[in-house]
Amino acid sequence: MTRPDQDIVDLRPELPQATTGRSGEVERFQNGIIRPIIKLQHELIIALVQKEKTFELGVLQAKNKSEYRNLAGIWLQKRPKIKNQLLGVVIAMMTIEELTGYHLHYTEYNKRILQIIVTRVADTLYIE
Repeated sequence: MTRPDQDIVDLRPELPQATTGRSGEVERFQNGIIRPIIKLQHELIIALVQKEKTFELGVLQAKNKSEYRNLAGIWLQKRPKIKNQLLGVVIAMMTIEELTGYHLHYTEYNKRILQIIVTRVADTLYIE
C-alpha cells in the first residue's frame, strides 16, 4: 500500500504565507509545512497536553500569559514522552518528500515545532 501523500497535503488548512523571497529554507519549511500541520492537529495537540495530569500543576502559578507560556515550555522540556508524542503528531502528517527535507535540519525544526505548540497551548488554555 502506498502512502496517500497528496491526500495528507489536501487536509492542511491554507495559511497566509509569511515568507518572502529573502526567507531561508528553514523559515519556508516552517511556514509552508509545519504551521499548517500544527493548525490541522490543534485539537489533538491540546487533548494530548490536557490529558497529562502534571500539566496544570506545572503552570498553576503563572500570573500572566507570558509566564504561562514559559512554564508550559519548561514543563514540556522535562517530559520527553509527551514532547516526543507531540513531535510525532506533526511529523506523521508530513509527506515522504517533506520528511526528507525535515531530516536535513531536524534539530532546528523540532525546536520550532515545540515553540509553536507551546504558544498555541498557552493561547488556548490560559485563562485570565
